[in-house]
Amino acid sequence: MNDIGKLVSEQLLPRVRRPGQYVGLEINARWPGGFDAARAGDVAVVMAFPDAYSIGISHLGGQVLYHMLNDTPGVGADRTYCPMPDAEAVMREREIPLFGWESRCAVRDFDVVGFSLPYELCVTNVLTMLDLAGIPLHAAERTDRDPLIVGGDALADTPEPLAEFFDLLLVGDGEGPLAELVELVRQAKRQRLPRRDVILQAARTIRSAYAPSFYRPRYDRGAFTGLDRLRDDVSAGIVRARVASLSDSPAITRPLVPLAEAVHDRVTIEVMRGCPHACRFCQAGATRLPVRVRSVADIVQIARQAVAATGYREISLLGLSASDLPNLGGLIDRLTAEFAPQNVSISLPSLRVDSQLKYLPRLTSTVRKGGLTIAAEAGSQRLREAVRKEIVEADMIAGVRAAYEAGWRRVKVYFLAGLPGETPADIDAIFELCMRLSDTRREIDGQRGAIAASVSWFVPKPHTPMQWCAMRDGEYLLAVRRRLRELSRRSPVSFKFHRVERSLLESLLCRGDRRVGAVIEAAWRHGARLDSWDEHFDYAHWAAAMEQAGIGLESFVHEELSTDQPLPWDHIVSPRGKRFLLAEYGRMLSALGGPGDGEGPRPPSAT
Repeated sequence: MNDIGKLVSEQLLPRVRRPGQYVGLEINARWPGGFDAARAGDVAVVMAFPDAYSIGISHLGGQVLYHMLNDTPGVGADRTYCPMPDAEAVMREREIPLFGWESRCAVRDFDVVGFSLPYELCVTNVLTMLDLAGIPLHAAERTDRDPLIVGGDALADTPEPLAEFFDLLLVGDGEGPLAELVELVRQAKRQRLPRRDVILQAARTIRSAYAPSFYRPRYDRGAFTGLDRLRDDVSAGIVRARVASLSDSPAITRPLVPLAEAVHDRVTIEVMRGCPHACRFCQAGATRLPVRVRSVADIVQIARQAVAATGYREISLLGLSASDLPNLGGLIDRLTAEFAPQNVSISLPSLRVDSQLKYLPRLTSTVRKGGLTIAAEAGSQRLREAVRKEIVEADMIAGVRAAYEAGWRRVKVYFLAGLPGETPADIDAIFELCMRLSDTRREIDGQRGAIAASVSWFVPKPHTPMQWCAMRDGEYLLAVRRRLRELSRRSPVSFKFHRVERSLLESLLCRGDRRVGAVIEAAWRHGARLDSWDEHFDYAHWAAAMEQAGIGLESFVHEELSTDQPLPWDHIVSPRGKRFLLAEYGRMLSALGGPGDGEGPRPPSAT
């Protein structure tokens, strides 16, 4: 393997603004003295996170797989991240290839490059990293000298826009299929098999492995009509992998502690995988089934070891609906009893807003009270029922009152706007609900509570009952934003909105077929980089790319889909099945008053 450590130290680090994010040397790193290929064994893997180091180092899924692989005999795993634009420029000027953070070996020399793909707007970063590594962007152009390019995480559930760039995508929980793939690569290296045979073996033997090169999309008059298998021995349906129990997923007792700034400086413990609720808009809840939980004893033991190994002063309990954890009260009591004397706080970033919430502030009375975050999703009960968000306002009021009584002074509330059937009254109801939550504090100390309302735009996600819905256009969403800003002037409610253009792109990138790959590549060539960062996002790159590729938002984003038409993600088997999704979609339409009621009137302009 090509060690370029001297090149990185002498040519890159002195020329970038924040060199600390490129030095590696994290506490608890598995190769602190450098990656020894002989000691690494038969297979060398680099886990790639396609965003900045500060985000990637905090990504729990990447750390789980990194530690799992390094605990596998005969396997060595390193990490790499997307360089910031200043570093990218230096690397191109000085001909420094993308490298492993610990090994200082060129990424192209590894056997497997495994990308975590947690959100849509990381896609151009994948191309940046492949190009910096000297690896052809298109899978069809790679040779036996190139590593296998493998993707996983959320975007593997909607893989077609990325199909041209990946050799394999592993759908579902990554622990099992990645271990299978590494063993397959080990055997293939011993037998000197060509990479195409390795990809074929993976597609044939790993149920959750999708190899796009063995499938061909079909179109009729510009419309996607299905996906044809090019071989009979690959599966027509890709089944999501699932660990049977969270005890089968490695417990991260020695998490990586960066020497540079990270978005999360805390111990994070996955206490639950999956969600027991069935909100009709939520892709994560729809795909990460069944629900699996860690025991209280295991969580306490992991926390004890991780705090000792890191020195962090906060423990975050991670799950899509952490308040549904069995015996949550007992867990909080045990964690508080052990860690409060050490000045280590406990945080619950995901709370279910229903009758349970009013008890949580009492259970967490010793927790750091920076703010309480709840997810209301819609302002009106009518829309909450339509999207199957099973909460009522009385429970929200009771929960927030209990939070104020326990010492919380700031409440953050998440909403979705642009939902099917939404009316001007539903938009106003968002602000009115926030005001009632604020006024609840008056019953405690006579003051209004500060409400930070975060508004996201509804994106109809695949594998959910709302996958057939249309997304509202930009004009509508901007009108909603103007209305809520007007209502909230001189009030204790502050609104923060997702960028409309970003949400439109998210819809294109998750609902598109293989033709959207040309848009991704064109946007990248136009200069799209780090699109999840406000300071780097430029929608003009994407607008130019869509025009160049001859693809617009209308057909992929703004049109309601027929329940009879094939969908670009149909070959990825939905955990609950299409019949369930169709039934839930029908119930949603019925709750809104029927199919003809889906568009609803536009909200009035604030001007």
